[in-house]
Amino acid sequence: MTDNIPKFFLYGEADKEAGLHFLHVETIPARSILHDWLIAPHRHSNLFQLLLAVGGGGELRADSLAQDFRAPVLVTVPPGVVHGYRFQPGTEGWVVTLSDSFAGEILGPRDAEIGPAMTEAMLLPLDGGDSAAEMLRAQFAAIAEEFRNPGLGSLAAIAAHIRLIFVTQARLRQADRQAALARDADAALFVRFRNLVETHYREHRPVRTYAQDLAVTEKRLTAACRRVAEKAPLDVIHARLLIEAKRNLLYTSMTIAEAGYALGFRDPAYFTRFFTRRAGMAPKQFKAAAGHEAVQNSDS
Repeated sequence: MTDNIPKFFLYGEADKEAGLHFLHVETIPARSILHDWLIAPHRHSNLFQLLLAVGGGGELRADSLAQDFRAPVLVTVPPGVVHGYRFQPGTEGWVVTLSDSFAGEILGPRDAEIGPAMTEAMLLPLDGGDSAAEMLRAQFAAIAEEFRNPGLGSLAAIAAHIRLIFVTQARLRQADRQAALARDADAALFVRFRNLVETHYREHRPVRTYAQDLAVTEKRLTAACRRVAEKAPLDVIHARLLIEAKRNLLYTSMTIAEAGYALGFRDPAYFTRFFTRRAGMAPKQFKAAAGHEAVQNSDS
């Protein structure tokens, strides 16, 4: 039950109403080390949190999300979301906490395309050498510096940095979703290709014919096969041929030449070369090894 989940202002502090422009910035170790690097599940009434881990890692639990992570990573937690962390000792980074009213000011009515990214807890892995990771590190460091040593216009400067973080978060979220859609499209295309291969593998059709039947380019088909199966389309076709060749040699009385003819090979010598290259041994050796194993199994 949510009512049994502790509600804090900042973790470990009694809950209270946050001011209009409330802001707090601290390093990840500053509070975590006091609790043996474990921040138990809790929630905040009207606080929005941004966390950037630049070293170490751990586990995030946020409502139904439970995910291990390794730095660098950006985490966003909207108000009311139950969340907790188990950090690896020595994890480095920052936690920026601001009132939801302040966050609402930073993102105005014209930022409707960014707003939805602020309504759900998210963990966004970053590439350590990526420009987004470097930019986020610079933004969090600048916010921490303005918070530690406030001067003229510090609140406006911090708001500008947070706004850029929100924009980066929205772009990362969009890119992540587009990548997921691309993966789904690749998977669907690969399944269609495999179905065609199952029907036509004995015909030794060229890859371009499969691509034409699928209404895609060879390049598109190759990209999908490599992403899903880490194989080129021709390797997928040859792998299916090899499976059937082994079946013919193991479970039928076909000769090696007959096994090749059954799979569309017109030259037994070419079939032998194909099989040897793919299986790592000649068809004759494969049959002999299989027969020897069968004898051993019957004697045991």
